[in-house]
Amino acid sequence: MRGFNFATKFAFILSATALVSVGIIGYWLSSISLDELSQNARNFYDVVAHDVKSRLEEKTNNTAILLKGAREVFANTELTNQSAFSFISSSLERSADVSALGVYDLEGNFVDAFAANNAQDYLPRKLPQELVDSLQVMRDTKDSTKPLIWHTMRTSEGQAPVIPIAIGYKRGDGTRGILSCALTGQELSTFITRASKESFAGKEDRMYIVDDSLRLLASYDEKSLRKQESLLGKGIFKEVVSLSQVSFSRDAVASKEYKGLGGEQMVGTYISIPDLQSALVIEQPASYVYRSVNEMRKSIFFSLIAVGTAAIVISFAVARQISRPINQLLEASERIAEQDFDYRLDESRSDEFGILFQSSNRVAGELARYQQMNLNKIVGTRNKLESVVRQASDGFIVIEPNRSIFVMNDVFAHWFGVDAIYAEGRSFLDVLPDYELKKNIMDTFTGEATHIPVQFTLQLVGEADETVVKGTFVRVMNDNALTAVMGVLRDVTREVAVDRMKTELVSIVAHELRSPLNTIRGFSDLIGKGLEEDETKEFASIITSEADRLNAVITKFLDINRIEAGRTDMRKVPFRIHETVNNVVKVNMPLAEEKNMTVEMEIPNATTPIIGDPDLIGQVFLNLFTNAIKYSEPNKTIRVEIVEGATDMRVSVSDEGYGISESAKEKLFTKFFRATDDERVRQHVGTGLGLAFIKEIVEKHNGEMGVDSQINVGSTFWFVLPK
Repeated sequence: MRGFNFATKFAFILSATALVSVGIIGYWLSSISLDELSQNARNFYDVVAHDVKSRLEEKTNNTAILLKGAREVFANTELTNQSAFSFISSSLERSADVSALGVYDLEGNFVDAFAANNAQDYLPRKLPQELVDSLQVMRDTKDSTKPLIWHTMRTSEGQAPVIPIAIGYKRGDGTRGILSCALTGQELSTFITRASKESFAGKEDRMYIVDDSLRLLASYDEKSLRKQESLLGKGIFKEVVSLSQVSFSRDAVASKEYKGLGGEQMVGTYISIPDLQSALVIEQPASYVYRSVNEMRKSIFFSLIAVGTAAIVISFAVARQISRPINQLLEASERIAEQDFDYRLDESRSDEFGILFQSSNRVAGELARYQQMNLNKIVGTRNKLESVVRQASDGFIVIEPNRSIFVMNDVFAHWFGVDAIYAEGRSFLDVLPDYELKKNIMDTFTGEATHIPVQFTLQLVGEADETVVKGTFVRVMNDNALTAVMGVLRDVTREVAVDRMKTELVSIVAHELRSPLNTIRGFSDLIGKGLEEDETKEFASIITSEADRLNAVITKFLDINRIEAGRTDMRKVPFRIHETVNNVVKVNMPLAEEKNMTVEMEIPNATTPIIGDPDLIGQVFLNLFTNAIKYSEPNKTIRVEIVEGATDMRVSVSDEGYGISESAKEKLFTKFFRATDDERVRQHVGTGLGLAFIKEIVEKHNGEMGVDSQINVGSTFWFVLPK
């Protein structure tokens, strides 16, 4: 919308807002309709499911009645076999629910059948042994006259399942056996296909039945029925991971939305059929259920397009009427900007624009008057002053008596996380986030002191170290009236750090020098009092050792200072670093042998010569190698490795020593610092200058040095030199 004027944008936004509101309301209403349709569909499925369930239970009950009647016929001793068979066959012909009745021996083996149209082919050739055993148990109980409905039987791959219903019988001559009917998958499929067509306007694929193992028992699709595929974790049973989650032995109903077997979103309900140990599923595609809502949404969408088009056309027409006076105001503003204060707008309009035109004309008149007061000179002077303030390297802020910020430079804004342009003209209480800063400014406003010194420690975004700023807030007075409060702050981080380092250095040097001086003085006093010759020699030796230690501290400290100042003579000659490392290890191997330590060397037989001072590099490696021995327990392993890269040479010394903490690693290479977190480190004498010294050597060779360490695991010190 960048190319449109304000009026067009305003009219367009109003139209868009109205359209969006109407669209949201329409979508909300359709969502309510969607919920209602979903609930109505589920209620309808529930009614249909209970109706179909009742009819299935009636079918099962009729089968049981026929079995009981056949049993009574077999038990009637007054009927001949021919009469009994005729009576049973006649009962089958009259029954719409049973097409075949099988006769089995006590072992469950098929003997004979009463059937029409080869219906006996659906009877199992052998009844399940569990069914036979259950009938045996029931034979001598009061339940012996009750038909037993068994679990689904699946004879073989590709055959439809059957549910046997059986009852024991006893003939007049004492012969015993089993009578059984079977609810076949074909019969049940025909039943639910007809029920689906009746309930869903000719749709035959809205129902199916699963047995207690969630396999298809009845379906309109004969191919799927014969595959005997389990629906565990699929379709309406998507969330079922165990058969125990579905109840088949008691009444249960569940409705939900889910992704069907074909991947289409479905709405469905399943209801358990306890008599058959199975469940009836009724489902429809969600798109069919919510068809009316989808149609409603389409209508809303196309209506919005039509209304939106009309609204845009009307918006542009209205915008043209509104933009005409706005354009006149813009022209007046441009004339004023060009210092043409004689241009006037027509004030005869009776609407709000007439008032705006009058205000614009008054502004032009006032500006013409100010122009006579040499305003350009005043503004020029102010701009120069503001430019100086903004470009100053110190932080600068000026606050007016009404507490609003008159000017703030970028340095000050950066320190306190403020947008300088946004802050100017606003109250410092609302803009500045730092509580101490606001308190100091308010004290300057309300206090009697003309100058208030301040200091702040800041944690700037993106910087690891703290920044310290120091300065003064001043009350600017004119004729005993407060004109402004001015603050000037300077970054004194470096000065504070230098003062801290000086203090620490004096403390460390004093500590390192005090110990050997006290020893020298004490033993000198003893010698002065007169001692035996042997004692005098021993004490003199101690004095010499402490003097050497004192000299070593001073020498190493001076060496570091000379290296830092660039006054150390460094040779620049080609040398092979593997030879330097080998020589140092060879000379100092007895130190490792005294502690029974193993030194593993992974050093190339030859390395490319590098330019540098071999003696100083030898001191670097010597310090790392002897430290690895000193700060490790006996019987440990030290590993020395040289890796030659394309542009550099890397040397590392690894130990299995005490390790270094994360906090100590940050200061490890500073003068006089020793990582004494571990009690065992404090047992060894050291100045804390060695690592600082060798790091200076490496950096003077344009190299890099570092350490990787874990407490009680070990450390790896390494340095890299360029080729």
